Amino acid sequence: MGDSDNFGVDVVFTEFGVHLGKEAEVKEELRVTIRELEQTARDIHTMLQRVHRPGGVKETSGLTRKAREKFSAVQELYKKLDIKLPPTSYWKYCQLWQSTTSWIAFLASLVIYLETETLAKKEQVEEMLGLASTNTVKLDIEEYLIGLTHLSNELSRLSVNCVTSEDYSRPERIAQFITSLNSGFRLLNLKNDGLRKKFDGIKYDLKKVEEVVYDLSIRGLNKPADAGNAAGKEEEVKTEPTSST
Repeated sequence: MGDSDNFGVDVVFTEFGVHLGKEAEVKEELRVTIRELEQTARDIHTMLQRVHRPGGVKETSGLTRKAREKFSAVQELYKKLDIKLPPTSYWKYCQLWQSTTSWIAFLASLVIYLETETLAKKEQVEEMLGLASTNTVKLDIEEYLIGLTHLSNELSRLSVNCVTSEDYSRPERIAQFITSLNSGFRLLNLKNDGLRKKFDGIKYDLKKVEEVVYDLSIRGLNKPADAGNAAGKEEEVKTEPTSST
């Protein structure tokens, strides 16, 4: 066979090689920013883990304030990622940062829950991540929902550690929240995919929290303060000697 390409293979594959090379460069540029996002997320997560220490729930306001300050770095990194991403190529590259964004969405949801004990709306999470103002990179619904499954798992752990901090009422509130969250997920028609598997984990989180609440109940540790005072007064009335007439 001669050296000449009579079938046009060289031309086609040379063109493909150039295209794939450019794509590889774009991916590497994106990965640099994604690694920075992951490091920032680790810093935020490490800080929020202090809530699990004995007495940590009493430091909640300070921890969430410091976490919000660190989210400013997250916002800048997502802006950088948005600039690096070629227009109309979101679906081509989004798998590079999906798991990272799900994790950061969880951290934002955790901060909001610790501040308000309510569910973080998708719009609130987008605002914290700086994705409400980006052009191409956005918070996908699945990323937001996966973040909520991480939140369920984190709160189940918190319910256990609240006991060591003598915060006996919080586990019951956490149980009510996860019950509501579980009901919300049941409204979705989830198929047998990754999100469905993570949703299945919520029932185990709920069972764990319910066991904590049950243990506190049989020990009488999670009674409202008013109920405890009323019981004490009732006991005093019972033991008070009757006066003779």
